[in-house]
Amino acid sequence: MPLEGPIPTSGRIVLAKPGARPASYSGHGITEVLDIIKILEDAGICCCVTGGHALNYYGAKLVPMDWQICVSDDHFDKASAMFQSKPLNEVYEPWVKIQPQIRTLMHTYPRYTLKGVNFFFFLVPAFEYCMQWGTSDLERSQQNIPYPKLQLFAQSLLDTQRQLDLTNLVDGMDLSEEWGNEHLDLDKPGELEYAKEKNKRLIAACGGRPEISVPQLRVTPRDLRQEWQKIVREKKQRIGIKLSSHMYLTRFRLVGSRDPRLLERVYI
Repeated sequence: MPLEGPIPTSGRIVLAKPGARPASYSGHGITEVLDIIKILEDAGICCCVTGGHALNYYGAKLVPMDWQICVSDDHFDKASAMFQSKPLNEVYEPWVKIQPQIRTLMHTYPRYTLKGVNFFFFLVPAFEYCMQWGTSDLERSQQNIPYPKLQLFAQSLLDTQRQLDLTNLVDGMDLSEEWGNEHLDLDKPGELEYAKEKNKRLIAACGGRPEISVPQLRVTPRDLRQEWQKIVREKKQRIGIKLSSHMYLTRFRLVGSRDPRLLERVYI
């Protein structure tokens, strides 16, 4: 079934390891990520997918390569150790770390690849997304991949100051001001203690060298309601001149389109 929206991403993903075979589902890696989720869940580790693939699940049209498998902080060391010892280290191996990115510690987290296959994933502690969850806070895609529920994910992106990701989520789901008023905590001053701790870790990840300018999270009170309103109210402006505002609700959603979670998409 074709995708609804202006930027389909169902084509084959560019290979990254010369000589390796493509991941399943035309390079999207559904079988492989389900294998990892099963490994973790069988070990008693509740996990969910975050990052670009979670945004895709909620309707954003992105082309992420790496999967982000998020586990609780308490289980992060256990999960990491599992993939570094037998028998899993005979199947998976550490892969090249990414370059540092603004206001995120992704470059510090373990990145793995499936041997002989162009499939890559991060293990990410829940701290990165300022999330805590139980199984009731997750939902499964049509392919049985666990994702944080919309409310949890949106609050996480707002709390961790991921404005671009939150914008993609709003446009993917065509979220409204009213939805945010009902489902999000917009009256708190932000997660200030989290921001302070995140900044410490960002600086430490650069060796704690004062001469290096590290972009940091804001640690003063924020007006979350105003931030939410701004992102939501600019949906139409983000459609741009290349797309007709009469045909599109947002840059990702056609007028009359269904909830993207209900579409028959094989890669989420």
